[in-house]
Amino acid sequence: MDKMNILLITGMGKSKDGMYYNLFPSAWTTKGRYHYTTYYPHMLAYTSSLLKERTDHDVLMFDGNMQGYTIAKYASKLEELHPDLIIMESDCLTYPEDMEMLQRVKQVCDTKVLMCGAYPTAEPEKVLSDVADYVAIGEFELAVCEFVESGFDASTLGIHPNGRRALIIPDELPFPENDDIKRRDYCRLYACEYNEIEIISTKGCPYDCNFCVSRNVYDGKASYRMRDPQKIVEEIEYLRREIPDLGGIFFNDRTHTVNKKFNMSLCQAIIDSGNHDFKYECLGNYSGLDEELLILMKQAGYYKVRVGLETFPDTDSEVAFSNKSAKRSMDKMMEVLHQCKKIGMKVYLSLSVGTLGSSAKSDAKTLEWIQELYADGLFQEYQFSINTPMPGTPLFEEAKKDGILVSDDIGTYNGMGNCVLSYPGYSSEQIMKSFRAFEDFGDLIYHKNMENGVHYSMYDKEWVKHIMEITPISETYK
Repeated sequence: MDKMNILLITGMGKSKDGMYYNLFPSAWTTKGRYHYTTYYPHMLAYTSSLLKERTDHDVLMFDGNMQGYTIAKYASKLEELHPDLIIMESDCLTYPEDMEMLQRVKQVCDTKVLMCGAYPTAEPEKVLSDVADYVAIGEFELAVCEFVESGFDASTLGIHPNGRRALIIPDELPFPENDDIKRRDYCRLYACEYNEIEIISTKGCPYDCNFCVSRNVYDGKASYRMRDPQKIVEEIEYLRREIPDLGGIFFNDRTHTVNKKFNMSLCQAIIDSGNHDFKYECLGNYSGLDEELLILMKQAGYYKVRVGLETFPDTDSEVAFSNKSAKRSMDKMMEVLHQCKKIGMKVYLSLSVGTLGSSAKSDAKTLEWIQELYADGLFQEYQFSINTPMPGTPLFEEAKKDGILVSDDIGTYNGMGNCVLSYPGYSSEQIMKSFRAFEDFGDLIYHKNMENGVHYSMYDKEWVKHIMEITPISETYK
């Protein structure tokens, strides 16, 4: 095969209506007035590293989302780079404009397009008919690399219409891209209190929540795959050498805390290597946490755990979540919250409004419940979103079947600003009203933390200086 210029790109940065797309890579996307987060596009960055390591092609990764690129600016940039192959990870919310941009580029450049990500996996035939020459489905890093390595072998697993490739063993992957895009630049991370950079320590999730894009679309099944703790420590030490002003690590996994044995081993590896002088936080759930593990995490430098509670555990709104009792046990959850308070481990809760089976009454009960938890000092921060049925998830199929999906325009599927579900007795307008009540309480907590001197690195002008020059942040915190 002739040597190619290969370009890997993220989804759109700025929409036609002047809003910014905020990517939560390989999970979901939101849309708002400001570009308030810069999460690192791990899967695409791993793919870039693999292609550089295993092929002789000229490979470049470019993040137009971080740059806040519009359709016109993105198209112009790609035409200037003139790639032979574009590999783009696209989500539901960005896809309509991603497609329009790529169509413009293909009219000017003789380039092939390989689409991957959430929406291409859910609707590969539509994406092929719209703009793509190839579609990678599911967890795509190795599938894309093997496809390019093979000279575009049509039988490559993970490339539509073939079946999915086997799920990746995380230690098969090199460190992700840090040349074309700099990991230091992905520093505007929500609610981090130190100068933190993301690391992925595990892949997958063992639970079956019906709305989860990561588990249902990218992985296609329940799974949990852990990296070697020593390799994680090697990555921590690499980042410390590369980024002198780094102060901590955010383990932004789907479920960092599921396997106690793994977490204990990782904590011990961090301590033994002397890296417990750093600050760590993680995203996970409460099922794998107990007092022994939390104490060791504290010794290793963890200062915060982010856990998904989603809704008050009652019989009305349980149908959206995993039926594994370990994830949805009120007794276990309260035990963990009290243990965290006892040892001084901060807690960040994740909540969901308008879940399948919910009502105005049940969401109000959830809000009342978390207000009580907050008053008791059992958590310090929380996030909330509107339960949104992304294509490819069981929730989407059930919503279509039951006639409760009020929009087929995927450009409206914004879980931080729009509701596309409407239940009998609980309309989309009522769900938005509930969401605004959660929003008001979230604002109260956030501003109280700021008043009490909590330092959020996403508003540290020196730490995020480079990003502030690229895309704006809320006027409130400039």
